[in-house]
Amino acid sequence: TLNDCSGRGTCVCGQCDCDTRPNPEEKISGPFCECDNFSCDRHDGLLCSGPDHGECLCGKCACKPDWTGSACDCRASNDTCIPPEGGEICSGRGDCVCGMCKCHQDDKGHYSGRYCNKCPTCPGRCKEFKECVQCLVYKTGSLTPEECAANCTFELTVVDVVEDREDLDENFCAYYDEDDCRFAYVYSYDDKGKIVIKAQKERECPPQVYVLGIVLGVIGAIVLIGLALLLLWKLVTTIHDRREFAKFEKERSMAKWDTGENPIYKQATSTFKNPTYAGK
Repeated sequence: TLNDCSGRGTCVCGQCDCDTRPNPEEKISGPFCECDNFSCDRHDGLLCSGPDHGECLCGKCACKPDWTGSACDCRASNDTCIPPEGGEICSGRGDCVCGMCKCHQDDKGHYSGRYCNKCPTCPGRCKEFKECVQCLVYKTGSLTPEECAANCTFELTVVDVVEDREDLDENFCAYYDEDDCRFAYVYSYDDKGKIVIKAQKERECPPQVYVLGIVLGVIGAIVLIGLALLLLWKLVTTIHDRREFAKFEKERSMAKWDTGENPIYKQATSTFKNPTYAGK
């Protein structure tokens, strides 16, 4: 019947004759055709994560010693969860799950990074490398050239831009120096546990303020405004004087007295007639 041989074969003389797959590498097997080598879990499209991780036996992945999980996609060892410089698994701040650290989040801070060694709210080693970065990259800071050469022996690379990225196993640091310029760098560890630092090529400084230029500009503006006001006053007084002179000329031309007599002159003597005087 159709349900015989798990629906994937034909019962012939009491035995299952399993079906053949179009792909010759895919096999159906078992007394009842209940097994196959192609229906196991996949990871990234690969059956049992590929032949290097495991093989599909009777519908389940049989993982190789270094791998575990339903698709043999998880490392059985915790070695990949231990920082290169050594120490605890996931720096003691997380659990190693499938070969990767799953970091804890508690009252002390929120840890992140490949080994749970990054914590924005926790003190790190930024201050330890600050003066070395200043003297090696920017030729600033308190260290002398001799002290810089003797104390700053780690590997340092200068890059155009440094960013604070959670997806990279790097610790971001940024400070302001005595010139009020911001400089940034990141530090990490190589495969041997040595410190590796990448520093930004240029500092980010505020725009320079030219005090002398500002003072001269203010003085020049005051002088120009004073000259403009002086010219305006001169123009107004000139117009006013011309109007007054024109008014005076007009009034003089309209005067009615003779040219030889002053209308405001009065003689020194006066003559009076007595009406009661009748004669001599």
